Amino acid sequence: MRADMGKVLVERPRLKVCRYSPGPEKGYRKRIDRCYKDDDSPPRREGIKRRYSNNRKYFNEHLGPLRRFLNSNVGRPWNKVYSEICQHVDRGNVVQKHILTHLFQYVAVHTILIGGEPCRGEAYARLYGEPLRTSHSYHQWYVCPKSGLLRKSKYVPRKRARVEPPRRVVLNKSQICLFIGNQWELVTVAPIPGLCSQYRAFDVILKRNVCTWGGDSIASRFYGSNVYATARRPLSRKELLALPIPIEWLP
Repeated sequence: MRADMGKVLVERPRLKVCRYSPGPEKGYRKRIDRCYKDDDSPPRREGIKRRYSNNRKYFNEHLGPLRRFLNSNVGRPWNKVYSEICQHVDRGNVVQKHILTHLFQYVAVHTILIGGEPCRGEAYARLYGEPLRTSHSYHQWYVCPKSGLLRKSKYVPRKRARVEPPRRVVLNKSQICLFIGNQWELVTVAPIPGLCSQYRAFDVILKRNVCTWGGDSIASRFYGSNVYATARRPLSRKELLALPIPIEWLP
């Protein structure tokens, strides 16, 4: 490990989220003016960087060399690898000591073998016994509980459960027919309100609050447009025959 690894990893300029916005965030001055118009005084105390919101500096790290170092030391005893890292990282320096936090995010030190497969072995963790292959992408390396050697973990990403859109027939802008739970239902929908709205959009079918910022991808895929369900009721056989639902879709 190179002697200046601590500087290589952390000593870089601290960047901003938005480099080209030196002033306050968008809408800050309008909010202050609105306080005066509503006869309401602005905050008496405010942090120096509070008005800049997302334009603050963040901690800039370069962890690629650390990952490459761990990858090149697979098969070596973990005690030797860890002692070599500690020789070149000043643990008295708060910034450099932060490297060890990321080190133990990458390396699962406490592991157990269940059926020959490495699993998490932290006694205090609620995920005790979970296989490292499906545990978390941070655990790319682990310490073998038998030999004490550093090993590479083969991470398998989890498959996210997708909500399949049901059969639907659009009647108008506020009503659609959905085939849910082996029956057709008449669903009343409304456009998802914007971010500045004071109303919370709760979907009665998805059973959750829909996203009011930038649209809701799950609701849009489920209903076919950027709307959410406000009411629902099952349809009778007589009502189904009177609606423009294809015959092959009727139960």
